[in-house]
Amino acid sequence: MARFEVSRKAALAAASIVGLVLLLLYMQGNLGGGKVAPGTLSRPKEAASGVVKRVERSEVVETRAWPGTVRSRTLAEVAPKVLARVLDVKVRPGDAIRRGDVIARLDDRDAASRVRQARASLAAAEAEAKRAEADGRRMQKLFEERVVSRQTLDAAQAQAKASRAEAESARDAIEEARVLLTEMTVRAPFDGIVNERLAEPGDMGVPGKPLARIQSGDHLQLEARVPERWARALAVGARATVRLDAPARDLIVTIEEIAPAADPQSRTFLVKAGLPPSPELRAGTFGRLLQPCERRLALLVPAAAIMRSGQVQQVRVVQHGEARTRNVQTGKAYGESVEVLAGLREGEQVMVGGG
Repeated sequence: MARFEVSRKAALAAASIVGLVLLLLYMQGNLGGGKVAPGTLSRPKEAASGVVKRVERSEVVETRAWPGTVRSRTLAEVAPKVLARVLDVKVRPGDAIRRGDVIARLDDRDAASRVRQARASLAAAEAEAKRAEADGRRMQKLFEERVVSRQTLDAAQAQAKASRAEAESARDAIEEARVLLTEMTVRAPFDGIVNERLAEPGDMGVPGKPLARIQSGDHLQLEARVPERWARALAVGARATVRLDAPARDLIVTIEEIAPAADPQSRTFLVKAGLPPSPELRAGTFGRLLQPCERRLALLVPAAAIMRSGQVQQVRVVQHGEARTRNVQTGKAYGESVEVLAGLREGEQVMVGGG
């Protein structure tokens, strides 16, 4: 009986070991369907039914992308010229504005009071000047009749002259008061787009402290720093491509400026490319300056020939009129083609489309 128990335990242990070995082999792909390396056929052959393209090496251009920032050539900070409380701010970021449009209104009560006072002073000064002029004419007549002395005439004429000067000063004062009153309304200096609103009603408007920032909408630039090795290949007036994220698009642009000297720390040159006018573009947004830098040969297949199954990329290789699926490893896309890094050889044929 003991021998039977020992034999049964030995059989169970052997069966467990065999099962474990089979499980390990299955996990390593040696049994059943495991991982298939690039170039390995993974499905049985099938009749080719589609457009057949030859795998060829073609020249491709490696493009480098230099990060940059969209900036306006004309960017203004709109600030009040006088100290006064902000009553209202008329603009918000993104608003399109015209020259002369109201940006903000300041508390103009003191300025309006000064205008009223200046007008009253002008009226009094003009009345006094008119009276002094009349006295001067009367004294002139009496002097000619030998009724008053030269000294009296000179005094009357001096008074008339002083009164005229006071009236002129009052006119200047009222003009200054009017200018001050107009400065209580802050206006846009040029056509453009509001970038930032920097004040709210109730804030104190201070000379030199901006209420808003506006950019000229008709001339934006992408500013990018290009390493000195590649900056030599750029030239003012040359065409280039700028890739934007917001809005997502590629733009054909012209290089407008290249800094004459490199930054001594980063060893880069500041390059500015002009952007076409667009209400969608905003100063401060991100973009890339694309520069073709190197040419090389690459093994290319049509992008439509690549099939994807999860993380696996495959093509159908045509041999003797039959197509068999093969795993491949791909690289960069170049237009409507994709570079194949592993799994295909030059001269082989792949099927594009079909069943």
